[in-house]
Amino acid sequence: MEEQQREWQRRVDEHNQEMDRQRLEWWHEAEEHQRAMDKQRREWRREVEEHDRREKERREHEKQERQKMNMWWGQVEAHHCTTYATREYTAILKNLPADYPFRVEACKETPLEVHGVSYLPMTCEDKGPGLVIGRWEVNQNEPDCMTFWNWYKDKGCTSVRSGKRRIEHYMENLPRGGDWREFCATTPANFLGMHFSGAQICFQENLGTYGHWEVEDPSCD
Repeated sequence: MEEQQREWQRRVDEHNQEMDRQRLEWWHEAEEHQRAMDKQRREWRREVEEHDRREKERREHEKQERQKMNMWWGQVEAHHCTTYATREYTAILKNLPADYPFRVEACKETPLEVHGVSYLPMTCEDKGPGLVIGRWEVNQNEPDCMTFWNWYKDKGCTSVRSGKRRIEHYMENLPRGGDWREFCATTPANFLGMHFSGAQICFQENLGTYGHWEVEDPSCD
């Protein structure tokens, strides 16, 4: 019996020693893995910082080159209204050498002044050597693009015990060629102490554009 107990204890001790050895190996492996990951992160950070430094130097060099060439926007054209209080503009980048390789970058970094405010292009279209077209959407000082709501109508509760009331407005000053759905959805409204960025529901009737809102109203419960 005692011999069996000693044998059992010996096996337990061997097992515990083996587990301690494995735990120590796992700890060393984990520590080595962590050191390798830390090293890799430092290398990645250095690579990112180096890339950012080179990119910054490249942009600064291109900026200096553009300033030397004195690029500017010409043939500026105002187009249709695209959405509430917003008009599209296009222009051609002037003084652009035919062999200049960074045409789109030059477009993106060259501002256009409209109504006394400078804007960078929303998009740039490279048409080939020496020809780049910039596009802007200007949303300041464009009164002809400003639609507004009129003819407030309370259409009553949407249904019995709905808890909601329907309000209707008629939209005025829709620009010629303007997308009535776009203007309806983006023309702000204020009523009943609430502000809305646009109509919730839009429709046309007898060539007129209407907006609907459904608002919470306890009297409709």
